[in-house]
Amino acid sequence: MGWKKGQVVRLLPPTQATGRVQEIYRDVQHVFGVPHISSFFQFLGTNPRFLDSFWTTIRPIVQTEAFFSCAPRLRADAYARIHTNFSVPSIKPELARQQFSLGACQELKDCINFFGYSVPMTLLLASFLSKSFEGPVGNPGIPRTPAPEPKPHRHIVLIDEDTAPPIVQGIFADIRSATGAAVVHTVYRAFARWPDFLQSYWASVKPIAASELFQNCESAVREEALQLVNELPGPIEFNSASLAKLGMNPGEANFLINITAMFVHSLTAAQLNVSVARIAMEGGSLISKPIAEDSGITPSPKPEIPSTQPS
Repeated sequence: MGWKKGQVVRLLPPTQATGRVQEIYRDVQHVFGVPHISSFFQFLGTNPRFLDSFWTTIRPIVQTEAFFSCAPRLRADAYARIHTNFSVPSIKPELARQQFSLGACQELKDCINFFGYSVPMTLLLASFLSKSFEGPVGNPGIPRTPAPEPKPHRHIVLIDEDTAPPIVQGIFADIRSATGAAVVHTVYRAFARWPDFLQSYWASVKPIAASELFQNCESAVREEALQLVNELPGPIEFNSASLAKLGMNPGEANFLINITAMFVHSLTAAQLNVSVARIAMEGGSLISKPIAEDSGITPSPKPEIPSTQPS
C-alpha cells in the first residue's frame, strides 16, 4: 500500500541505529560534511538491506564534482524564485523584538546557511532514487571526477518532536499538514531551537506556501531536480526485480516508491522555505509589483546569490 496523507512514516534516528546502518549514517555525515542525518536517510534506515544497497551504489556518484555542482543549482533556482516573486520582510526587527543576542543571531544565520547547503543535496538524492524506480538514471558519459572533501559543519541542535514543548508540537503538526509531508524535516526541528522564532517564521511562511504562485515555483524546482539527475554519473536502477532481490514484496516496494516521491515533494517545499528564511535574514526582498498567481514563472534577472558552504 502506498503512503496516504496522515499516515505515520517510521524513521530510524541515529541514536537507535546499530551495525551497518550506524556505519552508513556516519559515512553519510563524512561524505557530505554534515552534522546530522536527514529525515530521508532516517526513513531509508528502517530498511537496512535497501539502505546498504542504495548507499553502496550511490556513494561513488555523490563524491563527484558533478554532484557537488548540481546541488547548488537547485539552491540558486529556489532562492531566485522566492527573491523575484515574493515580498519577504526582513526578520531582523523580529529578532530584535525577541531579544536575540549577537551570538544567537549568528547561530541562526549559520543554521539557515547550512540547510541552504544540505537540503538541495538531499533533494537531488531523493530525485535520483525516485527516477531510478522508473528505469536507468544517470549519464555514463559524465566523468566521476572526485570533488574536494567538504569541511565538516559544526553541530546543530535538533528538537525531537516527542519531547518538544506543546507549542512547538503544534507548529510541527501544522507544518506537516500544510506541506503534505509525513515527517517533520530537520530544517524545522533545527529552527525549533528558538520556539519564538519558529512561530514567527512559520506564521510568515505559511501564507506564501499556501499560494498558487508558490505551488508553481515548487513544481518548477521539483522538475529541475528530476532533470538534473540526468547530469550525474550513472546509470543506476532500482526496478521491481532488483527490489524483489532485496527481499521486498510488491507492497513494500510500492511503499518505498511512494514515500520517496513524498520526500521529493516535501524537500522541494523545504528548500523554498529555507530560501525565505535566508532572504529574511539578509534583510528581505520587497517586490514592487507581485506577479499574478496564474502567470508563468521565469525568475529573471536572477539576483546574485552568495556562496553557501558548510563552515
